[in-house]
Amino acid sequence: MNFTNNPFEKMMKEKPRPKAPAERKPPRGSACCGCSYWRGVGCVACYKELLRAPAGGR
Repeated sequence: MNFTNNPFEKMMKEKPRPKAPAERKPPRGSACCGCSYWRGVGCVACYKELLRAPAGGR
């Protein structure tokens, strides 16, 4: 049932469909390339270096 002759009335009755967020990746060759913690900006202290096993460890 339409209340007006507005052509947008049908569109306004529809339920909004959420859009899937686009996955953003770091630029190639940067220090953050391949980092699983990257969320659009570079880290202050890169987690890749902290998670890397120490050389000559136990």
